[in-house]
Amino acid sequence: MTQIDNHTPQSSTGRQRIVVAGVGALGTLMAWHCRSQTLFTHNRRQQTRFSLQTSASASDVTTTVDTFSAKPWQGEVVDWLIVTTKAAATIDILSDLKDRLNNTSRILLLQNGMGQQAEASAWLTQNKINAELWVGSSTEGAYRADNGTVIYAGKGQTLAGRWQHSTEDREAQLPPAMQLTTDIKQVLHEKLAINAIINPLTAHHGCRNGELLASEEKRRDFKALSAEVASLFHNLNWKTGFDITQQATKVAEATAKNQSSTLQDVLHQRPTELPYICGYLLKHAQQHGLSAPLTEQLYQSISAREAAW
Repeated sequence: MTQIDNHTPQSSTGRQRIVVAGVGALGTLMAWHCRSQTLFTHNRRQQTRFSLQTSASASDVTTTVDTFSAKPWQGEVVDWLIVTTKAAATIDILSDLKDRLNNTSRILLLQNGMGQQAEASAWLTQNKINAELWVGSSTEGAYRADNGTVIYAGKGQTLAGRWQHSTEDREAQLPPAMQLTTDIKQVLHEKLAINAIINPLTAHHGCRNGELLASEEKRRDFKALSAEVASLFHNLNWKTGFDITQQATKVAEATAKNQSSTLQDVLHQRPTELPYICGYLLKHAQQHGLSAPLTEQLYQSISAREAAW
């Protein structure tokens, strides 16, 4: 078997050594999945104890809350550093951890949007960091309730693959609850297509995902934006394994009660990730002489609201 770790591999207990950096809702969920491993976290509050409400359905009679602990990462040699911060904070957190990164075999970016992956790859090369860059995409659902509790809102799938593909990647042992994909860029494009429809529209209308299909006005906006995104993907030759409009409809129906991450950000007056969703799409459209007026209008409108906070 090919050994691709360039540092001390798993501990003598057979557990992987994993750091989760950024323990918001998704980070807490990933840390919970990794709680059977040797778990470290990196977060501003130096939090060491975490809890997750694991009842994933509103119909559950009882509420189950799992509490678990992790050590603050002090630079110990690890197998994985999983970054779950907002996309815009990627380079900042890598810079904060720069002196520790050569003690890391693999860095996995698990975030919404696109653009930060290429930025991180260039930054690692520039700073002579030898850790492999991996990227993940998750359909798992988690959010932080008003009382601060992180709730596991819906089970899904987390796919991961190396940013620069290697034939040795199949030898890597992934963190728990993750599956290997050999085409992570298509996976990211598929998620981008759905996010570029649901996220800006739910923020614009101030509604949950399913409500996008609940009125004539919202359905009209949904269909128009879906058609625009599908046209852009076709003209940019970005492959997806589905019809974009049909898949966006299925996702909106399946996650009808969910608030998109962009809507949550708007409601809490936090910076959104739209620069790495709509902004990324518009950048590539402009480079190829393509227009996306609906995407542009929504992006500018929500950005103007952010600027006024």
